[in-house]
Amino acid sequence: MCGIVGIIGGKPVSRLIYHSLFAIQHRGQSSAGKLTYDGNIHVTKDAGLVRDVFDEEKKIDTPGNVGIGHTRYSTAGLDDVDSLKKNAQPEYLVNPFLSVVHNGNVYNSSEISKMTKRKPRTDCDVQWLLLPMADNLFKKELNVDTIFEACKDVMSKAKGSYSALFLADSGDNPFLFAMTDPYKIRPLVLGKHDGMYCLTSETRVFKKINFEYVKDIPGGSVIIIDKDGNIYEKQLIKKHEKPCMFEYVYFAKPDSRINGRSVHNVRVEIGQLLAKENPVKADIVVPVPESGRRYATGFSRESGIPLEEGLMKDKDERSFICQTQENRDKVVKEGLSFLRSVLDGKRVVLVDDSIVRGTNIRKLVRGVKEAGAREVHIRIGCPPLIAPCYLGIDMRSRKEFLACDNDGEIRTFDEIAKEVGADSLAYISMDGLRSAIGFDTCRGCIDFPDGYPPEIRKDALNLFKKEGKGIRAYE
Repeated sequence: MCGIVGIIGGKPVSRLIYHSLFAIQHRGQSSAGKLTYDGNIHVTKDAGLVRDVFDEEKKIDTPGNVGIGHTRYSTAGLDDVDSLKKNAQPEYLVNPFLSVVHNGNVYNSSEISKMTKRKPRTDCDVQWLLLPMADNLFKKELNVDTIFEACKDVMSKAKGSYSALFLADSGDNPFLFAMTDPYKIRPLVLGKHDGMYCLTSETRVFKKINFEYVKDIPGGSVIIIDKDGNIYEKQLIKKHEKPCMFEYVYFAKPDSRINGRSVHNVRVEIGQLLAKENPVKADIVVPVPESGRRYATGFSRESGIPLEEGLMKDKDERSFICQTQENRDKVVKEGLSFLRSVLDGKRVVLVDDSIVRGTNIRKLVRGVKEAGAREVHIRIGCPPLIAPCYLGIDMRSRKEFLACDNDGEIRTFDEIAKEVGADSLAYISMDGLRSAIGFDTCRGCIDFPDGYPPEIRKDALNLFKKEGKGIRAYE
């Protein structure tokens, strides 16, 4: 899971990309970067947050009327600082000139590596889009037709999820183009303003840079934009789309829209259904900030139990997408305060979006009880996560899920409640989640393997069997 942005037009794009990266910082905290192009390549990328990578004006303002940017959430390669620096995007080649940023996960790297003589210079799976694309464009006149043909070939090779942006040039004619996987697992939207065009992961970017939303890019599509603002689009593969359910549950910001659905509204509706499915006698509903806020709003509206802010968040970083367990623990420990004046003597419904490893919820229950709560009842807006994701979320081992025991067997709700110290615990049902989102989604991590798109199920089972010690099965 990453954030991507690309902008092309008749004016410099560097500062627009810089501001856009802040709007998608929540999609990746391990590294950030941008590349602009004016016949020369101007690139800055490094491990860390956007504010740290672009800490000087000269890194923010670079020339070029076309460029791409990235905030990375690592799902390939090691998680030490040197590896995060090495694998930061945008990645590029000079022969032919081609740059790329990617959101998703290409899991058949071993297959693609045998189809190209080019050697990857990083450990990131973006290489398995970049290298075959470069093979297709090498020594060819760069035009709309050659780009469509190149994308068609790469799409026939790559397995997994990808919403990828490419910047290519031949002489004086740069192109910004995008490619989405057939199931459109990862979001990609198009916006415009004053003859300029932007492709990015979330619609909230358009509010940040004052662009107007145009459309969601369909699955299996290629969209090409030239320097004059001409747009060429083809849907090369048409399938029933299955966007990632976790985008609606956690990753996307609530002020974004995916496939026409308000993420805020989806989460509030999940909270309402959660209250219907799993009622509880309590005094207050308390959201886990910020991830549980919309779910708690819906739960409170439906149940009639007052909503109270009993927890206060002190940090902007997201614990789930931190690279190591040590960092996740640190964010949780340093990032929350418990308000005794709200919690003392109360029966509390603690509402959050999801439980993966249990890092957050154990500490939260303990903190709420230490602040004087009589009872703590947990309600979760996502069904139990039970299997690794192979399409762009870093849940690499079947043994890391709180909802499974050490043998991989699914625990009962009562067993999980006891494990985290809660008085009760319940999740939204699969039907409830589907109803709130309003259409079919990829849900392989909560309904394994049937929740994956049909063509991926066999691969997912094979990867599940290959699981290694601490590494991702597809690496």
